[in-house]
Amino acid sequence: MIKKRPGWMIAIALTMVLAFTTSGYAAPLQTEGFDRKVSEHRIYYHIAQLADRDNARVTGFEGEHRAADYIAKELDKYGLKVERQSFPITAFLSHGAELTVNSPIEENLNPDTFTMTPPTPEEGLSGELADAGLGRYEDFEQADVDGKIALIQRGEIDFYEKVQNAAGNGATGAIIFNNTEGELNGTLGEPTDIPTVSLSQEEGKSLLDLVQTEDSVQVTMVADVDMKDSYSQNVIGTIPAAKGAKEQAKTIVVGAHYDGVDTPAANDNASGTATLLELARVLADQKLHHHVKVIFFGAEEVGLVGSHRYVDSLSEQQRADTAAMINLDMVGVGETIGIMTGSEDADSFVADQAENYVRSIGEPYERSTSTRSDHVPFEDAGIPVAFLNYHEDPNYHTDEDTLDKIQIDNLDHMGTLVTSLTYDLANSHQLPKNNPVAEMAQKKRYHNPEYQHK
Repeated sequence: MIKKRPGWMIAIALTMVLAFTTSGYAAPLQTEGFDRKVSEHRIYYHIAQLADRDNARVTGFEGEHRAADYIAKELDKYGLKVERQSFPITAFLSHGAELTVNSPIEENLNPDTFTMTPPTPEEGLSGELADAGLGRYEDFEQADVDGKIALIQRGEIDFYEKVQNAAGNGATGAIIFNNTEGELNGTLGEPTDIPTVSLSQEEGKSLLDLVQTEDSVQVTMVADVDMKDSYSQNVIGTIPAAKGAKEQAKTIVVGAHYDGVDTPAANDNASGTATLLELARVLADQKLHHHVKVIFFGAEEVGLVGSHRYVDSLSEQQRADTAAMINLDMVGVGETIGIMTGSEDADSFVADQAENYVRSIGEPYERSTSTRSDHVPFEDAGIPVAFLNYHEDPNYHTDEDTLDKIQIDNLDHMGTLVTSLTYDLANSHQLPKNNPVAEMAQKKRYHNPEYQHK
């Protein structure tokens, strides 16, 4: 077990690292003793409040709205200026799927629902199964799916396009099976015209063999889901600059998504949310040269929608004034700190500085890339980013993502790291200028990078 180190040890180690760093930027030395001010027990308490039930904070449902209220109340208690940025969302919650082969044999298979599939009738959707290949436009020139349920293999085009191609050719439902070993958990990105369930490669190939050798295969599929028009929101707290010339103050953004999938979602991402709340508490009374915005993003799990909404709302000048973005996602489980940017060639002084800090105190870490969290829209806008987490979490996106799996030492280490890093950046007189993107590319906002859907 790694013990908490005294503040003077951290200061000496960090001084030595920064003296010999190859980075073009070195933050001022933190001397505030955040290892003593940050409380891992308070972080743990917040996780307990946010992850106290199954389906705790599913995007667009009551639990996510309740969590936003909790976050806003805590920020207000700390004395931060609090804003809410609301936006419409399609709320989706799965209660499971069923797939039964009725003839020429009787067999129960093990499907899953695709995120954003419409529901089947309560009694299920029955019909003849038809082989639709990869679900491409040209595959339907050979396949007769009119009035039938299309059996489609994963690959080449995305799930949404496969299903809509089937619907456009008269299919009443679709089954997509994996093209690699293991289960297929995926999203359609947005609602399709017909219900869709997924199968593993093994069960899908078995079903395909049956279709190709029998005159008729009859099945019944059930997709038991709730889907409705709703809303999500970003909760934004601001610690304003209190030192120096206000017109020269930049903004440091520290973010974490607070929504979750249909689990208690303790590590993903009550842990990042709770750590960010503790950072806000500790820094609320600090005198800083730059503004700090703590942003709790909604709707990350359905395609980084909240972070895209925030970045899209910024003017070109506001993007230029945002000096850095630090993202916290899944910081409570694992043995190795991850320090990530969105792409390998990203130029990020803040990721470099995080690496310097972690190396100085001897924590195991990996420097890598990820396109699966809320730092990505900021990097796309030309803002330097650092995505911090712990990995690996064997309970990711399962019902086992519960409070008892949280490693409290991780909360201590990450809480101290991110609070110290943010403080140092917010007190720097030499923050590098970023290169904001004047015209943001219009990208589809719904496809969820958490799933490999091609």
